[in-house]
Amino acid sequence: MSLDTTLLDLDHAPTILEMRAFFKKHDWSAAKISDPKSRSHEDHETVSYVQRVMDATFEKEARKRGMPAWSGYLDHTVMVDGNKFQDNPLIALRNNVEYLVSDGVRLLLTGPDEIVDSILNQFDFDDPEIDKKADDFIHNAVGTMLDVMQYDQLAGIVQDLSAAEDFNSYIKSNFRAQDHNKKWYHTDSEIIVEYCPDLEAKLSPEKTIVNPEKIAIFNLMVEDYWKTLDDTEKKIYRLREQGYTQGEVAKILGYSGNSTVSKRLKTMRAKFKDVTGI
Repeated sequence: MSLDTTLLDLDHAPTILEMRAFFKKHDWSAAKISDPKSRSHEDHETVSYVQRVMDATFEKEARKRGMPAWSGYLDHTVMVDGNKFQDNPLIALRNNVEYLVSDGVRLLLTGPDEIVDSILNQFDFDDPEIDKKADDFIHNAVGTMLDVMQYDQLAGIVQDLSAAEDFNSYIKSNFRAQDHNKKWYHTDSEIIVEYCPDLEAKLSPEKTIVNPEKIAIFNLMVEDYWKTLDDTEKKIYRLREQGYTQGEVAKILGYSGNSTVSKRLKTMRAKFKDVTGI
């Protein structure tokens, strides 16, 4: 695929890799000032230091603007065809911005002496409050940057439309991941799967977070549960799975209010508990 075209100009549905490649090229926050392979050891240390300084600030300012949890719960990196990708968009944005800014600082500090001197001469390093002023400055800068990028709206969208890949699967007690599964799969079970029990949709699990024996047993129970649903209940399930609210489901099915849908869902949950014991 030529990345000089738009995704809408393709003659086929873009793959995940094609979309990632497109947005990586055209998203300014993913821009790179220099090739990491060309940097000296000192340059790498400078970039790493600035990233660590920004990281603590970004964490505080992002939490104020809607990041739903400590970033460690959301930090999920995967390898695809030898390339590393950050699945959670909030963490990917943080990493890309920190990388871009820290590399820019490195470039300034390693530039001509007169440029470096002109920057450093603006600061009074004998000022006893220099550390506080520097801290206030970076919080201001990061906060303003997040506001310009409308981070609060992005955080809201990511939280409302969360996916299992948004969470760090290496943290055993990841309560945010558990909240996600309770929201989308309506279960308090410790059996956590990415699975759609709609057998007719022929969807296979992309990821499981349990051992094969548990997932096999759970899938068999879900198949039995699916057989207990009538056609209307299957329609309700599919619409809810697609994100429709109870009110929207009621309109689509021709009900006067959402109370009928609510009662149906209650019956469906009771059936699920009867069949699976969950």
